[in-house]
Amino acid sequence: MDSVYPSATVVPMPTVRLLLDWSDIETKRGRYDWSSLDARVDKATENHSRPLLTIFHTPAFHAVGEYVSPQWSYLRPPRLSAYRAFMRALAKRYGTRVDYQLWAEMNAPGNYLGTERHMAMMAWVASQEVRAHASGALVVAPHGPLRYRANRKWFRKFWSQRVHGQPVGNWLDVATLSGYPLPRHGPEKGIALVKKLRRMTAKQGFSGPIWIVEINYDVLGPNPTIPISVDEQVANVVKTYVLNASIGTQRVYWYRWSKPLPILNTNMLTDDSQVAPPGKAFGEIQPWLIGTRAKGCTVKRDDLYTCLFTTKRVERRVVWTVSGKNRRVLAPAGTTTVSSPDGTVRPIGSAKRVKVGLVPVMIESPRTAD
Repeated sequence: MDSVYPSATVVPMPTVRLLLDWSDIETKRGRYDWSSLDARVDKATENHSRPLLTIFHTPAFHAVGEYVSPQWSYLRPPRLSAYRAFMRALAKRYGTRVDYQLWAEMNAPGNYLGTERHMAMMAWVASQEVRAHASGALVVAPHGPLRYRANRKWFRKFWSQRVHGQPVGNWLDVATLSGYPLPRHGPEKGIALVKKLRRMTAKQGFSGPIWIVEINYDVLGPNPTIPISVDEQVANVVKTYVLNASIGTQRVYWYRWSKPLPILNTNMLTDDSQVAPPGKAFGEIQPWLIGTRAKGCTVKRDDLYTCLFTTKRVERRVVWTVSGKNRRVLAPAGTTTVSSPDGTVRPIGSAKRVKVGLVPVMIESPRTAD
């Protein structure tokens, strides 16, 4: 989850990302106003969600680097001494209640104008302060888009940095990215970005987990997206979490839980801030995946996806077609019902075949011997 709790019936959310505007907290040198962030962290804790604090916006009086007009100074990197002081205060205040992310969208000019080297030094500073004052909390790498070549160049340069004789990955616990695929690409193609980051970080010796800290579809910056049907939105949510679970992505934060925005094609809430069908699907599919072991996905005819998850007693197959065409698939022996992301569970009938289409369904059957 990202940023905002819905005011409607609570959807179970194990984690939540809270964007932390440093320039709003430190409005004068060395003076911090934590009141707003305290309330948001407390709200997350009350809802049994673990917050990830994602920092952005450098206070103007701490900004260094190339000159830009004063109103854009918050895009410049901070002095390392100021960043250290802020990270120390942050870690002392929230301790192990939260995890700490260095920066938001490090390779997007609209968020950060610093170098890869400076960000690597920030990783070293954050690691020292969090591990000294919030031991056990995670130090999370900055994220950014990977869909364009220039984006990937920034990532490669950052992850190849060495700080105090060690790879930058040694100062970090988690690698992250913004999971937005190219416009008009869906989850099936978008999952390749996670694999790219895994190869990139593994090349530098990093073997820690990968998180997607922002994801939605057909995102074109500030430009409006092309609206899609509710079924397509539900399918985007379900496929995103199923495909990422299948390759071991540890966390995925949806961007975002708010009223519909024209720049996003998949919305978790309605105009009156009630949980929309995609948001409901997010809650319904959690039991499909949590506590299972991923066995991978298969694709037939470049269209029919089947992703298998197992427990000690059952097998769960999440099935859909990329094209949206309906197909009938034979259910494994012992199957009696099929579950949909709207919460309905229906019998499969005597034919033992399940109709599968655009919106994924889950077919549960008794576990067979490996």
